[in-house]
Amino acid sequence: MVDKEAIFDAIAETLGRRHQLSDLNPAAGTFDLHGEGRSVRVTLTLNLLERYFDELTEKNVIALFYTQRDARDEARLEHIIMQIEESFESDMSLSLVELRLERSIKGKICLAERRGPNRRSFPPAGLDLEGISWTADRPDS
Repeated sequence: MVDKEAIFDAIAETLGRRHQLSDLNPAAGTFDLHGEGRSVRVTLTLNLLERYFDELTEKNVIALFYTQRDARDEARLEHIIMQIEESFESDMSLSLVELRLERSIKGKICLAERRGPNRRSFPPAGLDLEGISWTADRPDS
C-alpha cells in the first residue's frame, strides 16, 4: 500500500505538468486547477484518498486486470488522474466549480462534481447553425 501523502504528491505532480495548479496544500489534500480563464477546486481529503486508492480493483478499473502486480499502484494513480482531467476538460459549459472525494450513501468513495451556473453556452453563442442538420441514421455503405 502506498502512503497517502505520496499518492497526493504524485497526482499533483502529474497534473502540474499538464495544467496550471495553485494553492497547493498537501496537508489538506487540496489545490486549484486552472484553464480557460477558470479555476476548479480539487479536494482529495487524504484519508478518503488513501481508502479510494485501495478500493480501486479489477472490478472497477479494467486496466488493473491486465496490469502486473508491481505496476498496479501506477495504474491506480493514472486512473485517478484521468478522472480528474476528464471532468475538467469535458466541462463545455465551464460550470464545474469543485471536484472532491466523498463517501456515497452505500459507503463507497467516489469523485464528485459540484457545479455552478453555466458560464458558456453550448453550442457556443454566435455559431451559425442554419443549414446544419444531424440524424441518428447511418449512411448506407
